Amino acid sequence: MNKQFEEQVEDVYAAVSAGRPVRDHGPFGVQIGDQSMQFVPAVVDDPVVTGSQILGAAGARPASDFLVFQVLRDGALEVIRPEETVDLRSAGVEKFLVFRSDRSFRFFLDERAFDWGAAHISGRTIKRLAGVPGDTTDVWLDAAAGHDRVIEDKELVDLASPGTERFVTRPIQITIKVNSRDRLVDHRVLTYWEVVKLAYPEAAPSDQIIYSIDYASGPRQNPNGSLVEGQSVLVKDGMKFYVTPTDKS
Repeated sequence: MNKQFEEQVEDVYAAVSAGRPVRDHGPFGVQIGDQSMQFVPAVVDDPVVTGSQILGAAGARPASDFLVFQVLRDGALEVIRPEETVDLRSAGVEKFLVFRSDRSFRFFLDERAFDWGAAHISGRTIKRLAGVPGDTTDVWLDAAAGHDRVIEDKELVDLASPGTERFVTRPIQITIKVNSRDRLVDHRVLTYWEVVKLAYPEAAPSDQIIYSIDYASGPRQNPNGSLVEGQSVLVKDGMKFYVTPTDKS
């Protein structure tokens, strides 16, 4: 992690990551994030801070319009009331989330309960909460009657709808056909050269050979078309690729 605080500021994240005690005197550097879990550095003076002080450091005013959560070391969230205190010297309290909201929404992720401060949450944010690799993991909404479905990274799920949403994360496993042979891939976006190497594992950029790629039976975003060097394509189960080498000489 790049250094984000001046020398006299105790970086709580750096201390916890290095396994050393957080010093007793401030100022202290913490991380404050939003509902997309995008974090920015903030500085507070005291080792024991209130929810109101975290909101002040975040520029969240008036405080009554916001909720603040502590991000625990296991990824769980714990709401901090404005008058409630948190000791920054305790391991795992270097990150907070701040929401403009007057209520929290409960959902389950991999059988663990989470309270969230916004009515909507994206697939990418769910992955960040779960602590899983974003590119090789899918988030599934565990729907009634067995109609589970994948939540795309940019898709927003409405947590305010009736019932409690349940999500599970699973490694991506997609079977595609490359030159009529089944190939199993672990991510949903393939580059030109990844497709070429699925057909010809020893292939490499060359002045003598160029590879033409056509595809069909793709997702709605790109049902069919062609792929050239420098491009990538979204894939789905059963998608078909046709890779043809051509001698440029």
